[in-house]
Amino acid sequence: MKINSILQRVKDLLVKGIALLSAIPLKTVLVFISIQLAVLALAFVVLGLLPVHREVKRISNELVYQPGNSPNSPTHASIELARQLIKSEHHEAILNSTFMLSKSDSISLIIDLNDSLAILSFKGINLFQSKISTIKFNKGLAKLPLYLLDSLFSGPFATETEFSSIEKFPIVVKKAPKDSIEAKLANKAPELPKHRDVFWYFSFSNSLTIELHQEEETLVGLRSDFKKYQLKKSKWLRQKNLNAITQTNQRGYTYQLSIEIPREDARSIYRALPVNPMVIVRY
Repeated sequence: MKINSILQRVKDLLVKGIALLSAIPLKTVLVFISIQLAVLALAFVVLGLLPVHREVKRISNELVYQPGNSPNSPTHASIELARQLIKSEHHEAILNSTFMLSKSDSISLIIDLNDSLAILSFKGINLFQSKISTIKFNKGLAKLPLYLLDSLFSGPFATETEFSSIEKFPIVVKKAPKDSIEAKLANKAPELPKHRDVFWYFSFSNSLTIELHQEEETLVGLRSDFKKYQLKKSKWLRQKNLNAITQTNQRGYTYQLSIEIPREDARSIYRALPVNPMVIVRY
């Protein structure tokens, strides 16, 4: 009996609550919801964007020295010497990475930002290269100090996630041939579709992502294929941001590098690379 009375009381409270809500004007409810959304947006800016912005600004200013009155203040000559030393160490790291890849039996990708080249490499030999027409960094990567770039660049890094607007391998569905003529046609190598726009996306364990896409602005394929690629990329980024909030071992900020090369070169490079290829980035 006691449980029944408690359940009845809860039921009565729910009915009263619903009645009160129905009595509130719709305009009041909309204003209340708008206020809540505004508060959430403000919390996102204050607790999310501003700390990231401050951290990026702080890191970017670590190598910017203001000469003071102290005799121990670094001079412009010593700062420039430090920069040259860091670049030399990075060049050494690139040579070591290239040497490591020369022992591998798979094709790898070298992105040379210094010479603006995307290079297919196999055992230390450049098989193919394409001129990079555009290089873009997101804000965090653009502000990263020179001495921290080796933690993101150099390599070689194994690709953890990859997706693209084109297929890497053709999907072939074969039926049993009826005669010898049909059998010869069935053994013919499949032709990949040529009128497809090329966009592909690689992510790595160090929170670096690389997007390579065609430099041509006019789409030659279906716009729906491009939208599918964009949706896939947006979904992946949202999931990564969510994991950074819910999982303590996940890094929050994503450093994004984007480069553009000709469409045909982008298609050839992507299809020549193995699944989850090794990548070297030289700045």
